[in-house]
Amino acid sequence: MMHEREDPATLRGAHIVGERELSFVSSAQAKRTARRRQNVIFSIMAIAVLVAFIAATLSFTGVLKIGGRPTPVQADEQPAEPIANPACPTSIFNYQDPASFKVRVLNTTTISGLAGRTAEALKNRGFQISATTSGLDRYEDKVAVVLAGPQGYAQALTIQRQVPGSEFVYDEMMYGTEVDLALGTGFEHLVKERKLDTAPGTLECIAQQ
Repeated sequence: MMHEREDPATLRGAHIVGERELSFVSSAQAKRTARRRQNVIFSIMAIAVLVAFIAATLSFTGVLKIGGRPTPVQADEQPAEPIANPACPTSIFNYQDPASFKVRVLNTTTISGLAGRTAEALKNRGFQISATTSGLDRYEDKVAVVLAGPQGYAQALTIQRQVPGSEFVYDEMMYGTEVDLALGTGFEHLVKERKLDTAPGTLECIAQQ
């Protein structure tokens, strides 16, 4: 009795995968793997570009400070020697930690909300705001005046650096390190944080009348 010739591509009814089919399958898998790897790389690159764009935008607008907030020095101790000219000292003072002293913000003008808005901006920079009020209208035509007593020179310098064009006024009746910031009609805005000068320096005193 003659037996039917078995198909060489089968073994006991099961299909045998040939070299050509194996090559085709391997090639397809390799293409799928490469495509997935390519998609992952493109996704990572897109995310990196987006993060860099957001960081650059926030840094440019002053919301994000690359390198963090400037590191202030510790609060100055009482000077070892008396200040030669208390009303306008020529001594060099250090920029202080904003959280180490209190600031009272005054509105010398009729511009509604000027003190409140400025106080909020200073608070966002870490300053302690003791109060907002109106008064000292004799300084209305100024940009701003920073008032401090014999222990508040360095603190006055720190506030003065926030307000371009501000002038220092010595008030011997002020106690401790608390500072007054009196805003005039010439005030527009605080200096951008990323442009803050935190180096030691001297006070810019009000012109003598």
